Amino acid sequence: MSFALVKGGDVRLQAVREYRTEQFPTFTDALQSYTRENQLSTAGLPIGLAVAGVTRGDTISLPNCRWYISVSGIKSFLAHEPLVLNDFESIAWSLAGIAPSRLKPVGPVAARPAEPGRTYLVVGTGPGLGTAMLAIGADGRPRVFASEGGHSSFSPQNAEEDALLAWLRAKHGHVSFERLLANFGLQNIHAFLGERQGRRGEPPVAEAIVAAAQRADAQARAAVDLFGAILGSFVGNVVLTTGTFDGVFLVSPLLGQLLPFLGEGRFRAAFIGKGRMRKSLDPVPIAFADQHQARLEGAAAALRARQAA
Repeated sequence: MSFALVKGGDVRLQAVREYRTEQFPTFTDALQSYTRENQLSTAGLPIGLAVAGVTRGDTISLPNCRWYISVSGIKSFLAHEPLVLNDFESIAWSLAGIAPSRLKPVGPVAARPAEPGRTYLVVGTGPGLGTAMLAIGADGRPRVFASEGGHSSFSPQNAEEDALLAWLRAKHGHVSFERLLANFGLQNIHAFLGERQGRRGEPPVAEAIVAAAQRADAQARAAVDLFGAILGSFVGNVVLTTGTFDGVFLVSPLLGQLLPFLGEGRFRAAFIGKGRMRKSLDPVPIAFADQHQARLEGAAAALRARQAA
């Protein structure tokens, strides 16, 4: 759990603090500790929260953690309505003002930062598969639209992907894109390819698979290439669905590690391989966004936008 402070119109994070959830019985206890540490008055204190998972309702459960967040409880404690965002929504907010130096092109089209009057898709992998839309108004004001697009159904594009779908369906029933593109998705793909070669066993973690691919391990490289093709197809689908032709931002540590493979592999071909819509997708720029404190920066940006409204 990370906390940070921003003051006035300053966008820079201050007093960044990491807490382990086991240090405190509740989220409110952790919040109290942070405010005391930084000599902050809690009365009327504006707060923005970036929370993994669905943020609807008053009670929000946190994954991999015994804590839950009571929105009404925080409002009572602070005497102020908290702003609660999905964590991926907050990442999208952080991209509205990203510096060009923090963008790396993925493929042949030059990377560009977000500009007024344009709409962008944000995609990232991690424990899940996150998607959001970032729209910059003509006045420069950003808006973010959260999505659960990662849970849409996987749509194979060739015989190999047909076999992968059948293999996963036998294990899980419904097979979403998240089942293939979250960090554990790369593990699923690696295990599938291993079983086709008669090799069974627990697959390595995603980071180890990428490292093995960099060492020219055949199974790992095949897994990374297939992952890239499925990711490209998914991103192309979402761009067509949302009309975010102005650009795509990829985020997350795993995608950063995969950049060399995404730039040279099957990713771009799958992205533009949409029949007669290829001409619409061909000029779309795709960039990897290097964001170290994206959730905190995004929560601060969203909170600042709410206060200015």
